[in-house]
Amino acid sequence: MCLRTICSVFFIAAFSVLTINAQENYEVRQIKFKGNKTLEEDYLLENMALKEVSYIEKLILKKEPFLFNRELIDLDMIRLQRIYQSEGFIAVESAIDSLIINEKKKKIKLRIEVEEGQPVLVDSVGIRYNEEKPDINIDSLHQKIFKYLELKKGARFIDKEINNDVQIIQDAYMNMGYAYVKVDYDLNLRPEKFETDIFYIVKPGPVCYVGATTIEGNKNVSDKLIRKQIKHKEGEVYDKSKLSDTRENLYYLQLFRVVSVLPQKNDTARKSIIPVKIYIEEAPRLSARFGAGYGTEDKLRGFLDLNYRGLFGSASRLNLYAKHSSLEPYLVSLRWIQPQLFATKTTLTLNPYIGRKSEPGYDTRTFGINVPVSYRFNSNLISTVSYYLENVKQTLEEGDQELLDRNSDKFPYNKSGILTSAVFNSSDPKFSPDHGMQVSLGLKLNGYLFGGNFSYTRLWADVRNYQKVGSVVLALRGMVGGIKSADSDDFIPVEDRFYSGGSNSIRGWARARLGPTRESGTPIGGNSIVEANVEARYHLFWRLSTVLFVEAGNVWTGSYRYELGNLNYAAGTGLRVDTPIGPVRFDVGFPVWNQKRSAQFFISVGQAF
Repeated sequence: MCLRTICSVFFIAAFSVLTINAQENYEVRQIKFKGNKTLEEDYLLENMALKEVSYIEKLILKKEPFLFNRELIDLDMIRLQRIYQSEGFIAVESAIDSLIINEKKKKIKLRIEVEEGQPVLVDSVGIRYNEEKPDINIDSLHQKIFKYLELKKGARFIDKEINNDVQIIQDAYMNMGYAYVKVDYDLNLRPEKFETDIFYIVKPGPVCYVGATTIEGNKNVSDKLIRKQIKHKEGEVYDKSKLSDTRENLYYLQLFRVVSVLPQKNDTARKSIIPVKIYIEEAPRLSARFGAGYGTEDKLRGFLDLNYRGLFGSASRLNLYAKHSSLEPYLVSLRWIQPQLFATKTTLTLNPYIGRKSEPGYDTRTFGINVPVSYRFNSNLISTVSYYLENVKQTLEEGDQELLDRNSDKFPYNKSGILTSAVFNSSDPKFSPDHGMQVSLGLKLNGYLFGGNFSYTRLWADVRNYQKVGSVVLALRGMVGGIKSADSDDFIPVEDRFYSGGSNSIRGWARARLGPTRESGTPIGGNSIVEANVEARYHLFWRLSTVLFVEAGNVWTGSYRYELGNLNYAAGTGLRVDTPIGPVRFDVGFPVWNQKRSAQFFISVGQAF
């Protein structure tokens, strides 16, 4: 039983009868709210029967406008009441504040006033049992449960959160063997004080044990390989979390498109031995993806991605990837991927490749091999250690004085070293995050004991955070990096230097154009970098969004040299159109306090960060 059912008798709704003689079937041009301090206007509009349709939506999307209707208004008033009840406001009042009528165009602007009133707060939380208590350390279990509950003393009562808390309590008991546990709740509501007590009612049921595990649906993948992913064991105490771990391990192999790990419970008989059925649907053994597009930086681009799963009847995969763009005229990469080489969460990859990069500051041709070993701590955190060996041929500009001792205009060199990285990513959704964060840390050791022509270290960190502030998504990014050479000539290969400016960097400058340059004016890169980006993203309508951004950054030639008083600044705006492959974006960036620079325009796919 939810709060709105219990408190419905205390709910008061006021609907004003306006003296304005509004005509039925006039177009609803605008709906605004007044007094909604807690709930955002966009959230309220989403749940209303009447909607406002903009001129652009009518023109481009051919959307029909909503027509003013007294019955729909009455329905919306009831919906507002229910929305606020579910959010803990039992004394809310709502009424039409005003109607602005355009008789000539037959349009109406509607304004609704909301008096939220005082919300119901949680006064206490407890757990009760309607049968014999389970034979476990109750106090210890309750401490763990209360740690993760969303509704605690002093919190505003919200229907959605109490349902989440019921699931948290239920899962806690299921993880300790009580597969048939039932959890309900009771409220001691005191509307005159706007407070309530919450009592969770737990019926644990019998302690259960894992039975035999059967597998269905596999055709090419062996039972033996599947059983290696199983975390639960026959005969041990039932633990729901281990079933979830089994499912996660199977998905991580990337051999299946459907994975179900189903405990075969019988709620009627409540047998203490629970068999487990694993049902899978295999992904196609051979799959191909290809695509093409255009961007202002990489011009026409295209790629081909071929995958073969279950190589030699194992969990290994073979991937062939080929790409072309103006910035990367060719790249051909072959990867052999072996999951679970040393442990369940460890993956080994062998990756020979050949490619060419044609950046504003350099032109290189590379062939080499990477051997990364990655470890997945959890769904958010992955760490990788990779050995690489590369042969690079750099085409020098005519008259370039950077490499006076080189005999050829094509300077070949070898690189060998270790690259380590750690990536934490809790952001969601994938293509356009509106909450969470990403943290990327990297360290590159080239040369030294690993050989190669140069010895240097490259260190960087990139932190991004996303959060909703009202109807706006605020995206923040900070990046810092530094390179230090251990050689007497302090030479750092051009492709490993830092560059700034471009569609994913400081957008007041063209790609790589912010920072040190050669005499010819082309970017030469640097050994230190700082970048900071702030972007406000706002959804307009349909799949169209707009952004405003402010950015700062610079690149310096010195190692770990950061002159924060010497940053360059940019500001701008942009449009986004959501697509299945991510947002297509158009940005325009303006250098700030730099009259020598003109605006930069970018077309690309994906958010800037």
